[in-house]
Amino acid sequence: MARVSIGNTKEGYGALTKLFHWLIVILFALQYVGANIMTRIEWEETFFGLSQAFYYNWHKSLGLVALAIAILRLINRQMGRLPDWAPTLTKGERRFIHRAEQLLYLSMFVMPVTGYLYVMSGGYGVLLFGVWKLDNPIGKWEEMEFVTKWIHIVSSYVLLAAIIGHLGVVLRHQFIVKDGLIKRMLPGKGS
Repeated sequence: MARVSIGNTKEGYGALTKLFHWLIVILFALQYVGANIMTRIEWEETFFGLSQAFYYNWHKSLGLVALAIAILRLINRQMGRLPDWAPTLTKGERRFIHRAEQLLYLSMFVMPVTGYLYVMSGGYGVLLFGVWKLDNPIGKWEEMEFVTKWIHIVSSYVLLAAIIGHLGVVLRHQFIVKDGLIKRMLPGKGS
């Protein structure tokens, strides 16, 4: 049986990289779904029996979890090496993937940080998972609220564009090139 490496190797991504990748994928998906629900229902309405306040609280809570995962992911990335490029990637795809990855990493930090600054400077606060009220070290600050809200919103679209581009490359390789590129990031030993 093939041995699964915790860290990245020349041949493939390690278990930690794959874990952090898929955790972020799940968290981003939940964040986009939750954000679309919470901004489309009114305060007194519910969606699937859950209030707008519930969706906002969970969006804020998951954003902070995503920030923690992003920090761990960056530490993991800095501790090891990246596998060699898949030989079926073109030079243009490699350049695109490199830039998209930079945007993805930037967004993993900018979105939760600006979201946190927005809700704190707006006086909305964070009730972490509906249980723990986080202290507000900023207080009401309208200018910061305005700026961080718009940075948060714009960066969500930048992130979405990077995700779509990333998915486009993966799907092209899966269904057109048919080289099994996606296996490099799936659980288990794949390269």
